[in-house]
Amino acid sequence: MNYIQSKIFMLAIVAAPLFYSCGALDEDLTGQPTTDKFFNNITDFNSFVAGAYTPLYAIYGSDAPYVATAGGEDVNVNSVARWRGFEIADITTVSNPDEVTDVLWNNSYASISACNTLIALVAQNTKLDPSLLAPIAGEAHFLRALSYFNMVRWFGEIPILTEDNQSNATQERQSPVADIYDFIVKDLLDAESLLPDKVENPSKPSNIAASALLAKVYLTMAGFPLNRSELYASARDKAEIVINSGCYTLNPQFLNLWLFDERYTNGEFIFTLYASSDNGSGGYINRAVRPTVEGGWADWTSDSRFMDTFPGGSRFDGTFYLTFNDGSTWREADIAEPYISKLRDGGPKSGGYYGSSVANLADGFYCMLRYADVLLIYAEAANLAEGAPSAKAYDALNRVRQRAGLEPVGSLSAESFDKAVLDERNWELAFECNRWFDLCRRHIVADVVKSYYPSSAISDNNYLLPKPNDQLAIMLGVSQNPGYNR
Repeated sequence: MNYIQSKIFMLAIVAAPLFYSCGALDEDLTGQPTTDKFFNNITDFNSFVAGAYTPLYAIYGSDAPYVATAGGEDVNVNSVARWRGFEIADITTVSNPDEVTDVLWNNSYASISACNTLIALVAQNTKLDPSLLAPIAGEAHFLRALSYFNMVRWFGEIPILTEDNQSNATQERQSPVADIYDFIVKDLLDAESLLPDKVENPSKPSNIAASALLAKVYLTMAGFPLNRSELYASARDKAEIVINSGCYTLNPQFLNLWLFDERYTNGEFIFTLYASSDNGSGGYINRAVRPTVEGGWADWTSDSRFMDTFPGGSRFDGTFYLTFNDGSTWREADIAEPYISKLRDGGPKSGGYYGSSVANLADGFYCMLRYADVLLIYAEAANLAEGAPSAKAYDALNRVRQRAGLEPVGSLSAESFDKAVLDERNWELAFECNRWFDLCRRHIVADVVKSYYPSSAISDNNYLLPKPNDQLAIMLGVSQNPGYNR
């Protein structure tokens, strides 16, 4: 079994609990559990929710989403040979990207399928108090929206499968991007109305988490390809709900955000997946970002050119890992690039933050939404909606800067403030699957990365991933994205 095959095998093991949670899946792997099983108590419904989370662990415990958002200047992907096409003349010659896209496509639709079935079961329930089931339905709407948000940014036009049509998945035609975003917004508005104000920990979404994700969705819709600039105001307003809620705060020490022992105690995580190798949800991402001298695979690292542009301050050490536990440095490593700090600590099996990995699957945690992101969404959206940075926009940006050990900014033009926010997002959210999407929604991929890939002809075709070839053969209403061979 070669290296890639071994990782895919591990993903299959991680995803296995879904089949027990949701019933048999059709061979197209989009997942078609039936809705003829009605549950008798709230515990049954809560147990079923796990089937919507299991595929997300399979995604974020792997390197697939991180590789899929490579191409911005922060990540240097070694094992996938720049398969997005930035270093080859013709992106139709990319070899077998399905190794990554299958993980994203199949698991996203598996989570969506579980959410669809759960929404149908709640709607058909006649035995339990609807108020008890409302948060469960809200959770399903939130998770479904999250998966579709990822899918439309990864793949563009895809079929919208719901509780009403998922049994016909192989025949459903792909939907326009605008329709997919409208569906996401409706799901999140439903989630806002159904989810509770507070949750025990960020492993479950609250209505404030729904507002945070909706702010991010509106910010994306305001940019390319929809260019609905009026939604900058909507993104600002949803972010302000999160800020004014008083539920979240910036963790004083940036590095501590990424320590396994503090994963439950920081006040910055809004929605987070907490993996456990004991229950089958563990992942290998901590090993993929480690150097070989620490039992890692060195699959993907930072890029020294990005590190050279990174400002100093306390955030630097929480972003880059440069000296290994044997005393050697990144310049002496097999892959001589700066290594990544944020995803190292997957608990004892990963060796903790400073040790060496001892198992393929460790525990770890994967933050989907955090407060710093929301502050920067507010700053960007407010400036673009209002035509100039307000005092509140400056405050949101400078809170993030000052936590990072940087001086506050002031007296900037709208254009300079916008650049400052995008730069801050690049530094603050590096390696968290944000930068690539920021470049895409602002339609500036070629402008920003051309100095990193000077020989490449970067076009809008590079913005989307190729859809998996095996799914194109099964889902008859789906066509390949421009620039890729079917």
